[in-house]
Amino acid sequence: MHDLVFAIHSVTMSDTEDRTTIAKAPFDNPNGDIVLRSTIDHVDFRTFKVILSLMSPVLKDMFTPPQNDLQSGVSSVPVIPVAESSTTLESLLLLCYPAATPTFQSLDNVKAVMEAAKKYDMQAALNRAADLAMSQFLPTHFLELYALSCRFGWQHYAQAAALRALEIRNLGRPSPEFGSMQDITALDHHRLLVYHHACGIAAQAVGNSLAWMEPTITSKDMPMWYHTSRGCSCANRSDLTMLQVADFGRLKITQWFNDYLVASGKELCERPCESTMWELPAYNRAIAKAAECSVCRMTVVESMERFRALYIAQVKKVVANVKLATS
Repeated sequence: MHDLVFAIHSVTMSDTEDRTTIAKAPFDNPNGDIVLRSTIDHVDFRTFKVILSLMSPVLKDMFTPPQNDLQSGVSSVPVIPVAESSTTLESLLLLCYPAATPTFQSLDNVKAVMEAAKKYDMQAALNRAADLAMSQFLPTHFLELYALSCRFGWQHYAQAAALRALEIRNLGRPSPEFGSMQDITALDHHRLLVYHHACGIAAQAVGNSLAWMEPTITSKDMPMWYHTSRGCSCANRSDLTMLQVADFGRLKITQWFNDYLVASGKELCERPCESTMWELPAYNRAIAKAAECSVCRMTVVESMERFRALYIAQVKKVVANVKLATS
């Protein structure tokens, strides 16, 4: 028997019936054999015991007491008063119907539904709510979803939310974006910061060596490190940096390309995500500097576009290998 205890209200049905309304479909079915009544806004949800019994052991236990322990409406259908609002109750019950999918009005609605699902031991509904919440709110509410995922023990969703949180620059600094994370524990917050830092270090390291590049003819002939023309002013310097490129060995790279790698590494350390690469001012600066060379200007735009695509793919690859600590 579950510990949850439902209070049975001793109210006259005439007074209650005058104040209640019937929920919209599919919870207005006259054939329903049980009614869940929201005591907050007095809305009746007509549903079926068999569905609720399969979804909730708690509600199943509620159906076993003698009928005089339950309220009954004018049609003699048992009525169970519940403390949830009609908005929460509607979403919760839709999660119990296989052919129905609710759309949450807000993240607060999600939290209320999850708490209700936990209260009534509706594990399947709780899992469905998590799936829907992630698909609906992850792009804009990843910090809140990280906190919720940690709270309910959903490790894979916590990892997905933490990955999206990489879009926040310098996550460890005080920020108003954490205002909605009041439910998170200090340990889970610390784990998020450790994950963000580890991803930043991994992403920054991608530009320290280009050994990860495929040794193709196309990659070998990029102007950033391949200099065959004596007219290339970028190559005629004695202070050029040497860098491992694919398996071609350590090659001299142009100053404008080295500046790009250094700048991108610093930015990735603070914000290790794809958006950083697309928004990086150093990219256009590198192309503008290369355009000053009569040789490099011929191919720099195409080569930098090709390199950036490879760079982004490698950053995403190394970040994906960083795992969020969960225990």
